[in-house]
Amino acid sequence: MNSNNKNQELISEYLAKHPFLQEIGQLPAAIDCILAEVHVDDFVLPEITGQLEDFKKGIPVLQHADIQAAIGKPVEIVLRELVKGLLTVEIPDALKGFCRSLDEYLDKNAATEMIGYVLCQESESIQSFSEKQGLNEKTVSYLVWHAVSCVVSPLVKQVSEWQQAEEQENAWERNYCPVCGSLPSMAQLKKKNQGRERHLVCGNCSASWHYKRIGCINCNNEDLKKMSILEIEAEPEMRLDVCDECHHYIKTYVNEGKEAVYLADWTTLHLDMQAQTEGLEKKGNNSLL
Repeated sequence: MNSNNKNQELISEYLAKHPFLQEIGQLPAAIDCILAEVHVDDFVLPEITGQLEDFKKGIPVLQHADIQAAIGKPVEIVLRELVKGLLTVEIPDALKGFCRSLDEYLDKNAATEMIGYVLCQESESIQSFSEKQGLNEKTVSYLVWHAVSCVVSPLVKQVSEWQQAEEQENAWERNYCPVCGSLPSMAQLKKKNQGRERHLVCGNCSASWHYKRIGCINCNNEDLKKMSILEIEAEPEMRLDVCDECHHYIKTYVNEGKEAVYLADWTTLHLDMQAQTEGLEKKGNNSLL
């Protein structure tokens, strides 16, 4: 069984136990199926080791103009196929309408401007552009990031291998993604030696990176007296790491082997709803909800 089939099986098993997520899961499932069939011609990425000094200063590799230029066309190809694919599958009517508007725009225009705003995470520009073109802002960002994630997977792998090879010199240890610069949407505890270390996960490009075990990823509070863990009896493999100082939380997968399920973010939206009832908030979310 290949990894895609195994992941789909894991998600199907999970949804069988969480039927209230079935409708929500339609869109990500459709996107995964469409992207699995998209073919992107080979393209050349600039050598990221040339960005080492900027990387050490905290500049994510995808924020360099030459890398953005290299992935621009492939991302546009994937985006066009993704949008057209979503028009042929069962998704909520409102979302299909947003996709139809985006498809009509892409039939008449290049996606360069749109992709550039999303890659640079210029929220005001994305909003202004979407309003001007009659597009839904959240749909634009959500689908562009999925297209980007599909294209930059080799870059994500390269950055991960690069850091592991030069663990001390190239350690990132920042609270934003080393690839695209987005805030993390999830965290995971992984076994190492006799203990466990924390990794953060990007909800936009899907990169994962090591981060200090103790500390709020939002305000950097390290006072254990002002931090807490909210465990959910119905989801023993998940927990919420909460900062009592800034009231920020991050969902944390405390196991390994089912990353396709527990790091997908949408699969644990019910935990987000529970956190909101507690007056908590999170950042780093690339969801349409």
